Amino acid sequence: VVAITPSVNTGRKLSLVWGVHCVIAEDAHDQDDMIDRAGSIAFRDGFAKAGQRVIIVAGVPLGTPGTTNMVRIAYVGPNREADI
Repeated sequence: VVAITPSVNTGRKLSLVWGVHCVIAEDAHDQDDMIDRAGSIAFRDGFAKAGQRVIIVAGVPLGTPGTTNMVRIAYVGPNREADI
């Protein structure tokens, strides 16, 4: 599990959870930006290879805590971004 959060406090808490790799990053501007960032980070940190599927779980609207209501399947592209 790769967790991406803009909150240092949340990142510290997630670092205590077994099996979770937490990355502190700026909030995404929109849903496409979030998917691109997730794919890039998974690729960069060695959790996914080009062409592999990744499952993205997030809350919409973005930046609203406690609104996990979206599941998306994306593919990590050779340009280090997730393609829909």
